[in-house]
Amino acid sequence: MTKHLGLLFTCALLVGACAKKEGVTISGTYENPEENQWVKIELIMDNQLTVIDSFQLAPSGVYSRTIKVTEPSFYRLNFYNRHVTNMILDKSDIQLVKDKNDPRNGYKVSGSIDMDYIYQLSTLKQDFEKQSQALNGEFMEARNNGNMAALEDIRSRFMKMKTANDKQIKSAIMKMDGSIAGILATSFIDEEAEFAFMDSLAQKYKKELPNSSYTKQLVDKVEAYRKLAIGSPAPEISLPNPEGKIVTLSSFKGKYVMIDFWAAWCRPCRMENPNVVRMYQAYNDKGFEILGVSLDRKKESWVEAIAQDQLTWAQVSDLKYFESEAAQIYQINSIPATYLIGPDGKIVAKNLRGPELEAKLKEIFG
Repeated sequence: MTKHLGLLFTCALLVGACAKKEGVTISGTYENPEENQWVKIELIMDNQLTVIDSFQLAPSGVYSRTIKVTEPSFYRLNFYNRHVTNMILDKSDIQLVKDKNDPRNGYKVSGSIDMDYIYQLSTLKQDFEKQSQALNGEFMEARNNGNMAALEDIRSRFMKMKTANDKQIKSAIMKMDGSIAGILATSFIDEEAEFAFMDSLAQKYKKELPNSSYTKQLVDKVEAYRKLAIGSPAPEISLPNPEGKIVTLSSFKGKYVMIDFWAAWCRPCRMENPNVVRMYQAYNDKGFEILGVSLDRKKESWVEAIAQDQLTWAQVSDLKYFESEAAQIYQINSIPATYLIGPDGKIVAKNLRGPELEAKLKEIFG
């Protein structure tokens, strides 16, 4: 009896040795803390932020917070909306340290293999962007000089560089076994264009993290993409033209047709229109058609833009902005956006613009 009481007394004094810590501890030092202002730890789930903890910093800026984690999840530590650091919390305690490479003087996570994965991909992406900027300088110079051979060479080099970068990123993601970092990392690639990869990744996580909320999100996203994947039948569009006559996508079957989502108010769309006009004039006689789907709200603006930009192909709209029936079906979140549909009614390519559109049409029609 006495022996047991002594053991209990010892445990009461040495709680750290006898009690298991519940949760993950986040610690660090924040420079120049603000008095009477709250720091927030926020959960990122379903594209929403939920504050799960908030605290004020001492003048020293030193902090340590323990968060109960029921499953590996994405979080962020928000210092007064000035410095926001993304985190993955799983089992390991982490520290936030100064990020020497951040021009905004922010912080990064130390002690997390999950975040190390993300930083690895960030470096790959940054290197690719630097190389792209260098090529862009060459491109502008060649275009100003009218050097078509140089332009073609630069386009070819860019596509090879992009293909190599995408391959590196996909390879790295596939090696992130059991880490939800692999799900977050899909933001580093064109998810829709990489449907086959995304499908394989979803199957992988269904085996490795079958009960994760993030796996469910990934699987749901892939299933939504499947309906609009290259090779899938293009969903029907049936909308009125400016005269009120219903025009359907299926009426173009037997030809290559590009669905062009645009709007009079969309400056990038209007800037791209001269190139689309040029492509239509070059390939219409060979079997190329366009179905313009406007996301305008006002008919007057829509009709005026059609005349100004000399868009002579079929145009339709229900004037419902991004709530347009067609925009909802084709999951359009930004414009310009395009889908190229083959003679058999199946999706051939997505979001072709400028040189990429020209190259694809040249490949098809010669």
